[in-house]
Amino acid sequence: MANPTELAPLPESLQTAIDRLTDEGNELHEAGELAQALERFTAALARFPEPAEAYQGGAAVIAAIADLHFSMRDFTAARAGFLRARAAEEGGEDSPWLSLRLGQIELELGESAEAHLGHALRAGGPELFDEEDPKYFAFITARVPPPAGCERWEDARLG
Repeated sequence: MANPTELAPLPESLQTAIDRLTDEGNELHEAGELAQALERFTAALARFPEPAEAYQGGAAVIAAIADLHFSMRDFTAARAGFLRARAAEEGGEDSPWLSLRLGQIELELGESAEAHLGHALRAGGPELFDEEDPKYFAFITARVPPPAGCERWEDARLG
């Protein structure tokens, strides 16, 4: 797993070009233009020297591409991207958000999702599921008991 202090910086001109593409990709994603957003993020990733994970921001672009694949319901491509990002990111194996996405993908593919969704719930709390399809929260809360002192997972909310 890469250590962020060891990640190589990109030359300023290259970083500027990548930032422009990812900003455009984010705007397109927010506007629901997923295919165009994917094109921008893919173009941004192509600008990184190989391996992109060795450079600052590389894992984030990989995760953004994976998230677009998830939104487009291309779960096989999404899983490959999230696994790549998780391996590259310092603490990636502990990331509640990456665990959430990997668990969602497993559930969609009919595979065992309990380990990843359970980690996402325990580490990220119920709030992590707020913007997601309620089926994921229902699936995991039926299988993972709430923390001590709480009768249900809703009682474990931070605020």
